[in-house]
Amino acid sequence: MDHSLLVVIGLLLLLMILGSPVIFAIGFAGMAYFVVKPGMIGMLDIYAHKFFTGMDVFIWLSIPLFVIAGEIMTAIGMTDRLLNLSRLLVGRLRGGLAYVNVVGSMFFSGVSGSALADISALGPVEIKMMEKDGYRTDFAAALTVSSAIQGPIIPPSIPLIVFAALTNTSIAALFLAGAVPGLLLGMAQMAVLFVMARRKGFPSNPILNLTFAVAAGIIFNAFFAIIMPVIIIGGIISGVFTATEAAAIAVAYATIIGVFAYRNLTLKAFWGILDRAARTSASVYLIVGFATIISWVLANERVPSELSTMVRDMQLEPWMLLLMLNVFFLLNGLWIGDSVQLLLFAPLFTPILAAMGVDPVHFGVIMVVNVMIGLMTPPYGLALYLGSSISGVPLGAIVRQSIPFLLSNLAVLLVVTYVPAVSLTLPRLFGFVD
Repeated sequence: MDHSLLVVIGLLLLLMILGSPVIFAIGFAGMAYFVVKPGMIGMLDIYAHKFFTGMDVFIWLSIPLFVIAGEIMTAIGMTDRLLNLSRLLVGRLRGGLAYVNVVGSMFFSGVSGSALADISALGPVEIKMMEKDGYRTDFAAALTVSSAIQGPIIPPSIPLIVFAALTNTSIAALFLAGAVPGLLLGMAQMAVLFVMARRKGFPSNPILNLTFAVAAGIIFNAFFAIIMPVIIIGGIISGVFTATEAAAIAVAYATIIGVFAYRNLTLKAFWGILDRAARTSASVYLIVGFATIISWVLANERVPSELSTMVRDMQLEPWMLLLMLNVFFLLNGLWIGDSVQLLLFAPLFTPILAAMGVDPVHFGVIMVVNVMIGLMTPPYGLALYLGSSISGVPLGAIVRQSIPFLLSNLAVLLVVTYVPAVSLTLPRLFGFVD
């Protein structure tokens, strides 16, 4: 391996270990290549060129648009309506509000496509409800963090959009492929809750004085939120519009509902929504730009071809390589964020696995499930920090309470990895994969 590449990798690791912001760590590591590589100091224009062209991709426009749509739907109160619907469906069960936490995240995933948005929007309400019902705050926060990782797997999904853009994989196929694994994560978490509810005597929390009229009202109030993912996913799958156009339609739909149906979306609130979405999107775009430089460095040093040769020489079976990559991604998840892993490693490993007969759609779901689990693994897990922030519970307490849910998520990851039909059946039914 060339010494300049070693400097890039070493500097990247060192800066991240020292706690440097990911954006700066990737940016400085990429810059180091041009400084230490002989003859490259005079080619710094490549650095600027790759940085801007990396962001200049049409599909990246869908990310800020989906963020805006999620922010609008949170601001106009759709989250409360989704929680009421969840309570109607599962609140009467023992451990009802714990189930509501999981089911609410399933519903909200069709709105935001972001785990952190799920925690920010639903978390304060869910944790407060569970506290009033007698649950420990650290348990409520841990469950909120764990249930939120379904969001970026059940479509629409921002991480799956990122993977599609990096690997030229069909977004429609990835959205369909993520549906069943996302639901499996929720079902596994509910299985853990089923056992806990009986061992610890969790209470039920049905809606009082429930009548047909009350139930119909709850369903009607949640209708506009439920129909939104149907419009988005249905339009993409049918080919009526692209993912970027779907994101724009989601923004328009949420705005119309907020202004004309719920009548609670004001111009002042909309300005705040745009401000928050701009901040979130800017950080993503900067990471995309700098990660594009790192990807170019790896390609310039022939790392993908050398990795392919190494895998071929080792005569690894696909299941062996997938196991190794699962461990690799999970370990990286201890200290690297989800978007960074996708940007650095998706273009690197997808061609290798495709050459071994692993469908890129299948690998995309495996990788996204991996990096989502990384959101709830210490010490870097962003979902853990956000859960601690909104609940006021120390990080260590949340980590301890989240262990059973982490184990259930890992079990689902193994199923998704070694049973391709879990991911590929729906895309095959719609003709997106062979």
